[in-house]
Amino acid sequence: MDLIYEKPKPEDYISLRMRSGMGDKDLLRSQKAIENSLFTVSIYDQEQLIAFGRIVGDAGITYVVSDIMVDEKYWRRGFANQIMQAIDTYLKENTFEDSYVCLIANKPADALYRKYNFAYLPDNKCGMLRRQAL
Repeated sequence: MDLIYEKPKPEDYISLRMRSGMGDKDLLRSQKAIENSLFTVSIYDQEQLIAFGRIVGDAGITYVVSDIMVDEKYWRRGFANQIMQAIDTYLKENTFEDSYVCLIANKPADALYRKYNFAYLPDNKCGMLRRQAL
């Protein structure tokens, strides 16, 4: 199974979201999200998408690592690490010393991200999420 740097089909992305425990998303919004990604990396088992990650942002200052996911059937085989290695390479080659690179982690995945130089915010900063009215 090799790393693929082509953007996956939105149907495959949504299917993997469900199989990884990340939850469902709208097809058209998923297509737009994938198209607007700066960088994507995927792993397939034959024709099935089994691992994925992406970077979104403005390609100048702000970069957000997003959607790191692995099909539950393939957990604990190093696929998330392979995805993060590819993302780390992209970040090393395409960001700058003053770039803002962030992610929001679900525990216990935060342990993986620490291996790639991500750390919790210092005491004088806090991460925040905007509450979306539905």
